[in-house]
Formats: sequence, structure tokens, C-alpha cells
Amino acid sequence: MLHLFRLRRGILRGLALALLSKKPMSGMELIREIEELSMGAWRPSPGTIYPLLRRLEGEGLVESGEKEGRRIYRLTSNGERLARNYLFMIPVNTVEEALNIIEAYVDYLYDASSIAPLSPENRERVRSIARRLAALGEEQ
Repeated sequence: MLHLFRLRRGILRGLALALLSKKPMSGMELIREIEELSMGAWRPSPGTIYPLLRRLEGEGLVESGEKEGRRIYRLTSNGERLARNYLFMIPVNTVEEALNIIEAYVDYLYDASSIAPLSPENRERVRSIARRLAALGEEQ
């Protein structure tokens, strides 16, 4: 996970979207979450986070409102769709989160295979994974 934080300038947008997909939060909460994820190696400054949140709001990906005297940011439906592409950046805490990530990777595989067909080995891996997932869906 720490390798991602070496590329922090390029990933902040995706990371913010992924974290906001877990729950609405203030800019300060977002800063703390990122610091915690990086085990203290990175704490984005307010001068970085708040302009980013304003840009995301301008792009229609987040919306904000006041709650207990704080500005809270939450994803819009467009933001939720985009955030799915970045869920791999944050640890999974629930089965629901794991399923969201699996679903996002399936979308990626569909997109990638429309550009270049999967190799026979990769098609077999997909079938194997599908069988394992199907078995999970059948367990009682």
C-alpha cells in the first residue's frame, strides 16, 4: 500500500473519491483518513484537499452541505460511478466492499477485452474465478 503514496500527487483525486464512497466526510476527516491509510507517511495539507474538493464539486462528482458547523462532502451518483474505479486503493473492511471491488474489476476486464482479446490462459483464469464465485453464491 505504501508504494501508492510515493505517487501521491497523481492518486489524490482517486483516493478522495474512493474514501468518500465509504461515507460522507469533511475535508479534515479526509486528511486524517489518508494519513491513517499511509500509516503516517503522508498527510495532505488543507491547501491541497480543499481545492481538490472544490474541483470535484465543480465537476459534479461531489456535493457539500453543512452539518454541525462543518462542511461535509458526499459523492453524487456520477461520483459514485467514478469512485468504483478507485476502490482498489483502500483496504476492504466488509464483504460489500469486496464485492464492489470485484464488480469494478469485472467492468475493467470487459473494457480491456474489447480493446484486446484475452489470451486463452486468461480466459481460463476468468472461468476458474467465475466457478469459485458461483460456488460462494450457492453456499448456505
